[in-house]
Amino acid sequence: MKNKHIERFYRGVKLTRAAGAATDVVDPPVTYTQVFYKEYPRFPSVELPDVTPCGEFDTLLEGRHSERSFADIPVSLDELSRILFTCRIVDRVRDPEKRTYPSAGARFPIEIYPIVFNVDGLERGAYHYDMPRHRLEILLEQDLRDRETEIVSPYLSNTAAALVLTAVLARSEVKYGNKAYPYSLIEAGHIGQNIQLACAKYDIGCCPIGGFVNDAVSEILDLTEDEIPLYVFGTGKSKLDDDEATRDSG
Repeated sequence: MKNKHIERFYRGVKLTRAAGAATDVVDPPVTYTQVFYKEYPRFPSVELPDVTPCGEFDTLLEGRHSERSFADIPVSLDELSRILFTCRIVDRVRDPEKRTYPSAGARFPIEIYPIVFNVDGLERGAYHYDMPRHRLEILLEQDLRDRETEIVSPYLSNTAAALVLTAVLARSEVKYGNKAYPYSLIEAGHIGQNIQLACAKYDIGCCPIGGFVNDAVSEILDLTEDEIPLYVFGTGKSKLDDDEATRDSG
């Protein structure tokens, strides 16, 4: 990457094979599992009107959750296609184009790479999502299940597909310099919410992950130094689906 400040920060925070994928946390404090809220009790407040959740959007928001152990049944190619389609170009004629998620300065540095472990209709391996044409480009046809802990994390199991979000920082650096990195992280978060809501809609388990081994993912996807992995989403069928399938077959 061209910006040395970003490069130093990225090298300082990325996980390596030597450190292990997020396995170093030992004996966390009691507050590790406690949720905190900020309040201003000494200031006046305004009560908001009551809101009753209603409609599909509220259902999807409430249905979103992180699932870490998936069933040994495949996700379909159609389901993967629908999830990816939530991250699409809405208006190509407009300059700059409009997409289903915001991007600082419409620089759109984020790329999406599905790594397939168990998708019906796709060979195992690594793919690139060609967003303008809504198709997958085959990068590597290889069974990568033995590298799942590096690609996703040790805390997920039986992932059907990992959706890797990367940032081509040069696209944003040309306009924003050092801010290209945080802006890319923000954009990845917007895309991630689309992915999670789509998974909730189509009854696909999903878990956002930061505990992947950066260099392993870069190696598998053959990324240049100007493109770095930021975020991974493990997806798969819920184990409840597996239990129901077992009952049906019995």
